[in-house]
Amino acid sequence: MGRAYQHICSGEDPWIALGNFRNAWYGYAKDVRATLVSEPLLAPEQETDHTRRWGAFCAASVEFLCSRYGVPCPQWVDHPRYALATPWYGDIRNTTQKSVQQHLIETTQAPFARRNIFCGNRLYQNKYEMSTWVQEARDQGITDPGQIWH
Repeated sequence: MGRAYQHICSGEDPWIALGNFRNAWYGYAKDVRATLVSEPLLAPEQETDHTRRWGAFCAASVEFLCSRYGVPCPQWVDHPRYALATPWYGDIRNTTQKSVQQHLIETTQAPFARRNIFCGNRLYQNKYEMSTWVQEARDQGITDPGQIWH
């Protein structure tokens, strides 16, 4: 995650940098997940709203993924600098609409919401686990594809 954050700070599109991290987490480096998140994020020379927000997002992502996959969560994620003073809805379009904001607030996972980041609950859906989600939904009696997706 530290490498992804460095790339974000140096101007790379955040979703590209995080996508590369996700490929490692879910695919080729899943046997060393703790190593992928062990190092704290290096603060950029010039901190901006952009780097502050994405640092908080990276910390929330680490906490969320560690919890979901039973990986010990590193303590660096609890640093106060990873909590935003004002709500951030990411780069999701139409977030000025109150109904969109409310939906994001209601569906955002706790590690993000605690940091004042509201991004919904679909960020870390993993294509490798899709068949498991479908089966879990069916076991709960959900058969509508749209409901399964949500």
